[in-house]
Amino acid sequence: MKIDVNKVVTLGNGEVYLVISYVSNNNRDYYYIAEFDTSLNDIKDNYKIVEAIYENGNTFLEEVIGEVNLKTILPLFVKTIVNN
Repeated sequence: MKIDVNKVVTLGNGEVYLVISYVSNNNRDYYYIAEFDTSLNDIKDNYKIVEAIYENGNTFLEEVIGEVNLKTILPLFVKTIVNN
C-alpha cells in the first residue's frame, strides 16, 4: 500500500515524520521524509530517504543508506520536486 505525500508516518523507533515526496524506480517505492519535533508542529533539520518494503499486507520503511544508493535515488527526488 503506497503512502500518500503529506501524510504523517511513525517509524518503529517512535520518530514521527512527514512524507514530503514520492518516487518509484525499478518497481521500488521511495519516500523523502522530514522528522517532526516533539510538539509535532515544526520540522526538525532531519531528513531521510526510505524505501517501502511490502510484506504480508504491511508496509515497512527502510532507510536508504550508502553513497552509491543515495546518488542513484536522490536525483529522482530533485527531478520530481523541480517538475512540480
